[in-house]
Amino acid sequence: MSASDPQQPSPPAEDSVAIDDAQNASNVEEHNVITLVMHQICFRTAWIFKTESVIMPAFLDTISGAGWVRGMLPPLNRFGQSVAPLLLSYRLSRASVKSDWLAKSTMLMGLPFLSIGAMLLLVQKNSSALVVFFLVSYLVFFCLNGVTQAAFNTVQGKLIKPHRRGRLMAFAGYIGSPVAVVMAWFLLRPWTQAQPPKYAYIFLFTGGMFLLASLTLRRLKETPDPVAARSAIDVRRRFLDAGAALKNDRHLRRLCLLASLFVCSQLLFPHYQRLGQSLEGFEGQLLMVWVVAQNLSAAGFSWISGRLADANGTRSALRWMSFCSLFAPLLALLLGEIAGANLYWLTFALLGAVPVTYRMFLNYALELTDRSQHPIYVSTVVLCMAPPIVLSPLVGELVDARGYVAPFIAISAIVAGAWIMTLSIVEPRNETLS
Repeated sequence: MSASDPQQPSPPAEDSVAIDDAQNASNVEEHNVITLVMHQICFRTAWIFKTESVIMPAFLDTISGAGWVRGMLPPLNRFGQSVAPLLLSYRLSRASVKSDWLAKSTMLMGLPFLSIGAMLLLVQKNSSALVVFFLVSYLVFFCLNGVTQAAFNTVQGKLIKPHRRGRLMAFAGYIGSPVAVVMAWFLLRPWTQAQPPKYAYIFLFTGGMFLLASLTLRRLKETPDPVAARSAIDVRRRFLDAGAALKNDRHLRRLCLLASLFVCSQLLFPHYQRLGQSLEGFEGQLLMVWVVAQNLSAAGFSWISGRLADANGTRSALRWMSFCSLFAPLLALLLGEIAGANLYWLTFALLGAVPVTYRMFLNYALELTDRSQHPIYVSTVVLCMAPPIVLSPLVGELVDARGYVAPFIAISAIVAGAWIMTLSIVEPRNETLS
């Protein structure tokens, strides 16, 4: 540069520091996105081996074929996921390092399955005691899963900006699900084809993958929040907190009503595989095909919903996922009439939208409030999903007594009502909430 060239002014030192801080924060966030994706890959691999619509009810049918017993799975599932996170939401919100909760609860999720697997290796005969042990372990697992989901959403709300949460969900879906499917092909396929199926190995592997998922979280970078004094768990206070949140936020009230309608889709989960097994051409290996179909479709729906959420807002993704979900019961009935078991996998492909919709409910709840209220908002939404599930044993009895048509059509109509509600909810990113 010649002496006559004008000198470019250097940026102020404060601006340079701010730029460096912003770049460092972006790098930390990217690192945390990758770490949480790794957690979800292991988590999804564990989950595919215990798919709620296939593996769990199929196993329960081998030790107790009663419809009302099969119908106990959704209420235990939803009760555990609703009450436990609500009771612990206050402690989670005051925890200095939120990721510690996520790591510990994920690790503990492995213990019920390791216990069930070990029990099956030791006990060769079916008995009422085995059924009770399984159901109690199932309840404990979903209590822990409820805390894990609340912790995951709290960690996500703290460490990942809203416009990148859809990206996290999309990556977790289209990387985690294919990995899980490959593992299922090499392990779940021979275990389900065996006569009898090797459920002990399935559950031991599931427990091991949850333990591995917890270890991935050691890489998370989280700045501790100020230390708050611990307090005893006040059950009444937690329910009052949920009631206060509902009273003060009309958008949360609408979301909770919508969620309580949509969760009725879960009432049918134990019965899809039962209907499929009754069709002509069913073979044991189709259980694995149905598991793979549901998880691959969940990956696709995760990618689509994540992109929709980042581009147009979480409301848009919630609308489309609930719309797709309402057709699953109708498709199951249609395939049951016009096709054999070989095409029944299409039902499970459509069912992949249901768990993605649940995650969208929680992501939407995160955007309704500030970070300090995330645990109570998430746990309140999950709690409001619990009441309809108490009908599940009755649905099981109805299926055994009258068949599949009436309950499947009724549930489809209820989910259609939930979808209609999504047309009138607000988009939190575009409006000032009050």
